[in-house]
Amino acid sequence: MAALLVVRVHLDWTAPGHYDRDRSLPCRVCDTATKMRDAQGTACHQSCAEDEIARELLGTGRARIADERVPVPAQTLEVAR
Repeated sequence: MAALLVVRVHLDWTAPGHYDRDRSLPCRVCDTATKMRDAQGTACHQSCAEDEIARELLGTGRARIADERVPVPAQTLEVAR
């Protein structure tokens, strides 16, 4: 008998940076319009982001997720000479 693994993810997007009241953009996951934004400012429904993380935790799909609990380090740019 195969075991059933259930992953539930709930993100707290109550911070003002997760909502853009002025414009709707296509969600990066489902392409429907949303005013919600992920931690990087990209348009994304909260439920789509939660599903994306759950799929990644299960090891299925190629989700493009970022751990919002850890700040992204500043990237240094190399100038071509």
